[in-house]
Amino acid sequence: MAPAVICDAGPLIALACVDELELLRELFGTVLLPPAVRDECLAGRGADMERIRQALGEGWLRIASLRKPAASLSPSLGKGETEAIRLALETDDALLVVDDRLARRYALARGIRIVGTVRLLDLAERRGLIRDAESLIQRMSASGYRISPGLLAAVRSERE
Repeated sequence: MAPAVICDAGPLIALACVDELELLRELFGTVLLPPAVRDECLAGRGADMERIRQALGEGWLRIASLRKPAASLSPSLGKGETEAIRLALETDDALLVVDDRLARRYALARGIRIVGTVRLLDLAERRGLIRDAESLIQRMSASGYRISPGLLAAVRSERE
């Protein structure tokens, strides 16, 4: 059985900003969001928010409520990150898509498998879903998403 994929707001917004949100569906089928992540993603206006709203309407991006209220893990983590980590803890065989460094550390310390946006783009490129991961990373960076262009080289060298 494939893992349940849970996504934090950052990767969703970054992918929607460069009009590549569909990559999540192509890679995973269904992607789960806790309510706080949905709220973060839909708080603003713009084409990226509309793309996320459309994916929710299509049903491949789904809201998954937590069984228990999400108590804060740390004052440094936002509500969306906290709920995403808590949802991953409540879900058997979860994969958490998250870029925030502190959230990644918390998730890994709790045994949650994680993947970041750069690794997803590398995977999508290797599967032929996109032509150039590097140019998408540059576009994300240009749109204000904090993402290291050098990270792609590190991801690629890990798999060699």
